Amino acid sequence: MSRFKVKLLSSGALLGVLLSPLSTLAASVALEEAPASRVVKYGDLDLSRDAGVAALYSRIRSAAREVCEPMDAVIMKMLRVRYDCRQEAVARAVDDVNSPALTSYYLTKTKTLAEK
Repeated sequence: MSRFKVKLLSSGALLGVLLSPLSTLAASVALEEAPASRVVKYGDLDLSRDAGVAALYSRIRSAAREVCEPMDAVIMKMLRVRYDCRQEAVARAVDDVNSPALTSYYLTKTKTLAEK
């Protein structure tokens, strides 16, 4: 039976790592690890026919989703942490300035963001 391993390393995952506050450490770890893989069997398919090629491609895409889905969750969490950090930093800075005009402007901007 024919089979092969699909090795995938999401460029999105690498982007997420690079956006992390710990990017140097995280990037070095990510680059040293072997890409995740799944075995995709295709011995039952006739690759000389369009239907067989389409079925194999579908299996490969499904394996890619399985491999990359955990990375998607990590990226989303990292993006959320970065967003929260920025929001908190801006809020602290506005509070530190202690200017009613700046506070009003800040509240207008954050209300607008919350409505989107």
